[in-house]
Amino acid sequence: MKVYYKTFGCRVNQIETESLSEKFSLSGVIREEEIKNCDLVFINSCSVTEKADKDVLNLLKKAVSFGKKIAITGCYASLFPDNILKIAPDATIIPNSQKHRSPAILFKAESLDDFFQVKGSYTRTRAFVKVQDGCSLKCSYCIVPYGRSVLKSKPSDIVLSEISGLLNCGFKEIIISGTRLGCYKCPKKNYRLKELIEKIFELQGNFRIRLSSLEPMEIDEELLEICYQAKEKFCDHFHIPVQHCSDKILKDMKRPYDFPFIKARVELIRNFFPNAGVFADIISSFPTETLEDFEIMQNRLEKLAFSGLHPFSYSSRPFTQAAKLSQILPDEKKRRSVLLRKLDSFLRANFALSMQGKKLRVLSIKKKNEFMSGLSCCLTSRVHSKK
Repeated sequence: MKVYYKTFGCRVNQIETESLSEKFSLSGVIREEEIKNCDLVFINSCSVTEKADKDVLNLLKKAVSFGKKIAITGCYASLFPDNILKIAPDATIIPNSQKHRSPAILFKAESLDDFFQVKGSYTRTRAFVKVQDGCSLKCSYCIVPYGRSVLKSKPSDIVLSEISGLLNCGFKEIIISGTRLGCYKCPKKNYRLKELIEKIFELQGNFRIRLSSLEPMEIDEELLEICYQAKEKFCDHFHIPVQHCSDKILKDMKRPYDFPFIKARVELIRNFFPNAGVFADIISSFPTETLEDFEIMQNRLEKLAFSGLHPFSYSSRPFTQAAKLSQILPDEKKRRSVLLRKLDSFLRANFALSMQGKKLRVLSIKKKNEFMSGLSCCLTSRVHSKK
C-alpha cells in the first residue's frame, strides 16, 4: 500500500507522523509523495488556529476529490469528528488518545504504546525526539488542552535508548520536544526535565542537544547550570512562548506570570549564555488588547532584544474563554500583525549582526549549488562549501 502523509501544526505532530510512518513501513507500506498516486491519505491534523482548521478541511476535500481512502488523527480529528464526516463520510477517524494504535487500526499490525519512538529512517541531519505530551494550563485563548489534555512522559531509559540509536545512525543534533516540555516527569524514576537532559549529556559521542519550546516558568538556574556544564553538547537556543508583554493582557490570557518575570528569565538566560538565541512566540490582537497594550508590547520586545519573534494574530478557538469576547476588527488585526513582522525582521537582523566576527560550529542541513545551509548553536549560517 502506498500512503501519502500530511502533517499540520506543531513539532510534536511531525515527530508522531515520522514514528508512525516507520511503523507502517513494517507492514509493507510505501511512502508516496504525490497524493494522486497513493492508496491512503494519512492526515495528522492541528486545530491551534482557524487557519489550521481550514487547511485540514481543504486537504480532506482534495483527498475526496481524488477518491482516496482517508485516515485522520490529531487535534482536529479529536475535537471535530462530525465536521470531518460531513466531507469524508468513510474516513477513519483516530483520536489523539488512540493515535499510537494507528498501525493496528489501519493495518492490523502490532501496536506498542512506545510513545512514538523514532529510529531515524528519514533523510535528515537532525533528529526529533518526543519525550512529553499534553498541557493542562487552560490559557483563555488556547484549544490545545482540549485536544491533548492528558500529561504523560516517556520513561527516561527509553529516551536514552532512542537517542543512543539515533547517534549510532549518525545524527549529530537531537531536538528534545514535547507539548509542554518543562512538564516532563519520568513515570519510572520521577526524573524532571533537568535530570533527563543531564543523563542525555552523559551519553558518549560527538553530538549536541537542542531544546524545543520552554514555558518561562519552567526555565530556572538549575536547568541552565546543567546546560552550561554540557558545553558544546548544548545548543544555546531558547524558544519561549511569552505570548505578550502587557501585564493586563497576560492576566486576561490567564498566563501564570507577569512581564517582570519574563524579563528576569531572559536576563538569567543571558547571564549563562551571553550570545544565546532567545526567540519568543507572541500573540497580537487578543480581544482585550488596546492600542496602548500593543505599543507596550512592541517597546518591551525591542528593549529585551529578543533574537527573533514567532508572531501570531489571535485566532478565536471554540471551547475557550476568549472566544466569548468581542473580537478586534480584521483590518486592525492585519495592521498589528504587519508591525510585529517588521519588528521580527529588525530583531533577527540585529541578532545576525551580533554574530559578526565570531567562529561558530555549524551542522550542515542541505546543499544548493555551491552553498551549504546549516545551523550553528543559535543562528542559521550560510557557508561556501568549497572553503
